[in-house]
Amino acid sequence: MIMQAISLAHVDTIYSADSIEWCPFEGYEDSFVCGTYQIIKPEEASLHEPTQLEKKERGEEESDDDDDDDVDEGPSKPTQRKGRLLLYHVDDDDTLAEVRRIETPAILDTKWSPKLDDGRPSLGVADAKGHITYYVLDTETRRLVERQQIQVDEESTLCLSLDWSHRLDSSSPSSIITSLSTGSLAHLIPTPTGYQVDSTWKAHDYEPWITSFDNWDVNTVWSGGDDCKLKRWDIRETFRPTFVNKNFDAGVTTITSSPHTPNLLAVGSYDESLRIFDTRSPGEPLTTIALGGGIWRTRFHPSSSRKGDILNACMHDNFKVVRLSSSLIGDDPSLDVAGEGEGGKVVKVFEDHDSLAYGVDWSRKKDKNGETLIASCSFYDHSMHLWRG
Repeated sequence: MIMQAISLAHVDTIYSADSIEWCPFEGYEDSFVCGTYQIIKPEEASLHEPTQLEKKERGEEESDDDDDDDVDEGPSKPTQRKGRLLLYHVDDDDTLAEVRRIETPAILDTKWSPKLDDGRPSLGVADAKGHITYYVLDTETRRLVERQQIQVDEESTLCLSLDWSHRLDSSSPSSIITSLSTGSLAHLIPTPTGYQVDSTWKAHDYEPWITSFDNWDVNTVWSGGDDCKLKRWDIRETFRPTFVNKNFDAGVTTITSSPHTPNLLAVGSYDESLRIFDTRSPGEPLTTIALGGGIWRTRFHPSSSRKGDILNACMHDNFKVVRLSSSLIGDDPSLDVAGEGEGGKVVKVFEDHDSLAYGVDWSRKKDKNGETLIASCSFYDHSMHLWRG
């Protein structure tokens, strides 16, 4: 039986919302950020035909009617994109309050660093002007303070996603991987004066919507793109991928390495399927779960007690919690709640959003009645909700 989640709190984010990240550190579990992305129409909209990238951003289907008119309408105006980084606090009674609002270029992705910066949580933000911006959370005011803005590429380039290395290794500093709208990936390393670009390489023929470090191998990076390919890279030798999987029916949009089970990788796609791979043999998935709607983000539950639960933003088909079979996550198959012979199944859905399901994350707050607080956001209705799953 699939359970229906109910909304505990709702906020209008004003700008279109696309990214949610809860702070992972003890003492800050009540804080999370929401990134927003607003396309500003030119003063004369008729002078600008949207590019394929812009159509993807807006969730629009390609049209065969683009060449109906042969009238020269003059030069098109560049698309303007702006955003806001919103910091929220949640009380024990699930009361939600905005505590900080920062005007930024349009935001495509946000990730908290797995390492404290001089005792303070830090955050990376990927934006539509080629930046990765590094923030720290002031421990006294509980407000985000910008520490560094790294120009990864030209301002016409979008940083589409980012991730941090060494999530399972507290002794080593974290580097950053980011994917660019040019089709490239860029690796940023820490230096005494801040982060700097160490290497950039061509990775995909079209937009690489996602890139992610492998939690179990600090030199391995995964990427997925609109060319319908999943690729594996060794960041020490990036002249060619170490593996390519071409068996996708649409663009690869999200990649998540399990923090609990070695070699387990969750991959989502516009083709509406969640695939679970063994990274030692990533040619064929261990299981494929049809979720519907195209999957923009996947999140393994942060607790090892629920290591088989994956949270999914399914774009056109709401938010869903999938529970993997016990055999996939290394547990006793006799404990399998998904059912004999099944790789996993949907156990909970949240359907209160009225637009593209984009951003979602589990909180690290203490569970209530065995359920974890979740924040989710959607695009056109600029909506954010709290619920439990």
